[in-house]
Amino acid sequence: MKKSLTNLDLNLLLCLQLLMQERSVTKAAKRMNVTPSAVSKSLAKLRAWFDDPLFVNTPLGLAPTPLMVSMEQSLADWMQMGESTA
Repeated sequence: MKKSLTNLDLNLLLCLQLLMQERSVTKAAKRMNVTPSAVSKSLAKLRAWFDDPLFVNTPLGLAPTPLMVSMEQSLADWMQMGESTA
């Protein structure tokens, strides 16, 4: 069953977008002005929501899973809509 992003906390989606851009929990945390621990907790919630690891650790940073890659454009579009209505 496909889940709708409309029921997910917008802050979690922002975290997901920044993780995709930065490929680093620490860098995403700095951009969000939160601790890396807070980003890790958000990532854990996102992993449970999507039932997918979303990112895997590599020597070069976080690498997106195929599911995350497939969601990247939709996530960017969804976040853009949120910014334009705010």
